[in-house]
Amino acid sequence: MHPRWNPSGTGLSGIRGLPLQALSRGQKSEKNCFYQYLAVSLLISALFAAISGAAPFGHGNGIGSYIVATIAGSGIQGNIDGSREKAQFNWPTGIAVDDKGYIYVADFLNNLVRKINNNGEVITFIGSGHAAFADGNGRDAHLKGPDNIAVDKDGNIYVADADNFRIRKVTPDGIITTIAGSGIRGYKDGEGKIAMFAYPTGVDVDKDGNVYVADRGSHTIRKIERDKNVVTIAGNGYPAYADGNGVKTHFREPISLTVDHDGNIYVADSGNNAIRKITPDGIVSTLAGGKPGYKDGKGRDAKFLWPTGVAIDGLGNIYVCDSQNNKIRRVTPEGVVSTVAGVSVPGFADGAGYNAQFRFPTGIGMDKAGNIYVADSGNNRIRKISQGGILQAKR
Repeated sequence: MHPRWNPSGTGLSGIRGLPLQALSRGQKSEKNCFYQYLAVSLLISALFAAISGAAPFGHGNGIGSYIVATIAGSGIQGNIDGSREKAQFNWPTGIAVDDKGYIYVADFLNNLVRKINNNGEVITFIGSGHAAFADGNGRDAHLKGPDNIAVDKDGNIYVADADNFRIRKVTPDGIITTIAGSGIRGYKDGEGKIAMFAYPTGVDVDKDGNVYVADRGSHTIRKIERDKNVVTIAGNGYPAYADGNGVKTHFREPISLTVDHDGNIYVADSGNNAIRKITPDGIVSTLAGGKPGYKDGKGRDAKFLWPTGVAIDGLGNIYVCDSQNNKIRRVTPEGVVSTVAGVSVPGFADGAGYNAQFRFPTGIGMDKAGNIYVADSGNNRIRKISQGGILQAKR
């Protein structure tokens, strides 16, 4: 174990956007505590928004040009495959779209990776549903708290298997293997299965096949090179907030990340309420945020309240699940933050962006056409945000 490892939280499990000790999976009493915690968290979010004057924006701010629709999930917590209206999820947290338009969902509390085909039907792609660990084929494999997922150019899926402290790879035909992580919680770089993660929740892959991990538990950003060697590229195990160079910088519970075509990494630094940028040579800066609240604006003048999921479009715009504000935000390459969809009060409503409601959204992905897909965790639904007239920022 790395001598500088300073874990945040005492439990071995966590829910994206909530304290790591909030839920010990498989124990009914602690699950009940989690749902009580979630209810309190959402109430606090609504009260904070009301106090800070975070009211829905009007048409003049442009978010009416986005339309929100539900594409999967009945809203009932459970585990049922089938049509859009009948399918059930249990706290979905990660989402990714492949080149064929298939949507993959990390269904955290069901210990599954689900697939939504082009007909809108939900099927179980990977996992038995048991909270365990086993590589293998399709439903014979075991996951434990899959938190986020990514898809590479060849259709391989990468899973941040958080409660197994491993990073898994799934081929297009459903064969799952482990590429990094010993399965023991810790913080240690090195060869794939010897390396340790403290609580890996975010994952993405670049055009060259390098895999990047937001290791929430060790407050670091890790890289799995093509030879499966694991190195730390930013952060050093101490939860704090500091820009700078590589391991001299600090993060606080980074939950997810995304990589652009130039190799820049964008991190939802959740505990610091900031969106951070890491250049290919390891320079860390704050793109937007850094203080809790809700405010659109530029750079550090903007505010987030526990940002979790992040995704990037082809023009370099970052889309953010601003979880405790129950909103989807947009950050341009210059750091200008605006609101895409959602009102401050948690709930469920489709429609125009300024009227739509989310309940603690945590996962976000994009397709080739620029449509945004959201794992609306508290509503146990998958939502789609279509753009209707907003011009994306030019790089």
